[in-house]
Amino acid sequence: MGENECKRTIIQIGTYTFKRLVIVLIGIVLAVLILGLLIVFHETGHYMAAKLVKIKVHEFSIGMGPKLFNVQKGETEYTLRLLPIGGYVKMEGEDESSEDDRAFGNRPLWARIVVVAAGAVMNFILAFIIFIIILSSMPTIPQPIVGELMEGMPAQEAGFLPGDKVVQLNDYKVHIQKDISYFLDRNKGEAIDAIIVREGKRVHYTIIPRFNEEYGRYMLGYNVKSIKPTIFTLFSNAYYETSFLSKAILVSFGDLITGKVGFGQVSGPVGIVGEIGNAAKAGFEYLLFLAALISVNLGIFNLLPIPALDGSRIMFLLLEGVRGKPINPEREGMVHMVGFVLLLLLMVMVTLNDIAKIIG
Repeated sequence: MGENECKRTIIQIGTYTFKRLVIVLIGIVLAVLILGLLIVFHETGHYMAAKLVKIKVHEFSIGMGPKLFNVQKGETEYTLRLLPIGGYVKMEGEDESSEDDRAFGNRPLWARIVVVAAGAVMNFILAFIIFIIILSSMPTIPQPIVGELMEGMPAQEAGFLPGDKVVQLNDYKVHIQKDISYFLDRNKGEAIDAIIVREGKRVHYTIIPRFNEEYGRYMLGYNVKSIKPTIFTLFSNAYYETSFLSKAILVSFGDLITGKVGFGQVSGPVGIVGEIGNAAKAGFEYLLFLAALISVNLGIFNLLPIPALDGSRIMFLLLEGVRGKPINPEREGMVHMVGFVLLLLLMVMVTLNDIAKIIG
């Protein structure tokens, strides 16, 4: 290799490394902003619900670790902390006994359940809002309606006609076009009992999807019909998009528990930064979709009955309702503390897994 070729190679490597560094930095900045938005919505849910049921809030924090900024307004201190890995709303009597009438433990059971669940609910609401923004930017919205049939494909052979609306595949209800793609991917080419609506009447067909080598997926064989968005279609499709993500995430979690999906496919903070960096390159719409996905994921994860998460707190409250008396706050606090440590260890493992995938 000559001197000039060596110089060109060094310049090319330097340019590639610089571009990769810029992408990583963009990913980190966007990840902090997106995760910050999700945390703000989540903690605002807890905060607003606590105020509505008259629980004293000592601190509303975004982030964990050392304080970067704080301001006291009334009885509540609002803080911004160094590490953008979570947040919290510190309420009177949440993890300890308190004689204050406005303490968390002294409010009615239903009120405490509402406060604990409100954070996850806000994450679902945020995803719903994001999907309204995404769908509003689209000239037309794809629907599970048959457009032009493809010659010699299963839909034509089964008897589908243009204008047919697919409403069910086996026992799986269809609301949006993604439902069909998702079902076909998991069905793996097995025969399907499809129900379509034609001129107001439900019609049954048996159809066997066909694998398309060009697209790398199973298909029924028709072009999807799209419609211009209206207020009704915007809100209904945004709702069903959020619902679809929830179902898909729950199924994926089930696959992880049963071993259908390996732990190596789970992404943590480093993986999320990489995905957000790729999403930024793909376009603003995909970046918004990824934010909605993470928001729904965060909402569902927080509702799991894992110590230190909201789902565990709800489980303790339901147990209180069954027993007729509260669990000792100190003991419950200890359970959540142990759970928090285990979650941190899990986070470390997932982060190391992300790094290993990047190196690989």
